[in-house]
Amino acid sequence: MLDRLFEAVAALLLSAITVLAMAAVLARYVFNASLSWSAEVLVGLLVYVTFFCGYLALRQGAHLRIDVIAALLPSRGQWLLFFLNQALIGVVCAVMVIWGIEQTMQFSHRTTLMLGAPQWLFYIAVPITGVGMLLELIRQCVAAVRAKVPPYEAARHATLEEVSS
Repeated sequence: MLDRLFEAVAALLLSAITVLAMAAVLARYVFNASLSWSAEVLVGLLVYVTFFCGYLALRQGAHLRIDVIAALLPSRGQWLLFFLNQALIGVVCAVMVIWGIEQTMQFSHRTTLMLGAPQWLFYIAVPITGVGMLLELIRQCVAAVRAKVPPYEAARHATLEEVSS
């Protein structure tokens, strides 16, 4: 369910970015006016779409990886590589959560220049997606252990099962 929410949010954000960027260009070159606030909003939306799509890429196994090394390893080596990889990603996600909360708190009293919007709105995407990615890592590890096959196949198989159902 969390991935559906993130997909909907990412689609909505991409749509908003497209519409707002087109409106800003239209305003500037057709009406010779400027949407001065559009740059702030576009940056904020881009931050959100980047982090939300990062979660979706993890969920769908679309992050960059080199399967050649894993394919050359025996089953135990694949398991070790899988859990080492998950642990490293987990550390990055934990840093996202911790640092994201710190940054959100640090900027909680500041506002943006043009809109006067709270700056913490820009930073809260980092810990939210960090938590989502940590939950996804746990789900992938559980799916791999339950499937009792080399983990790269297990994660792919679990994703395919959920997509087909």
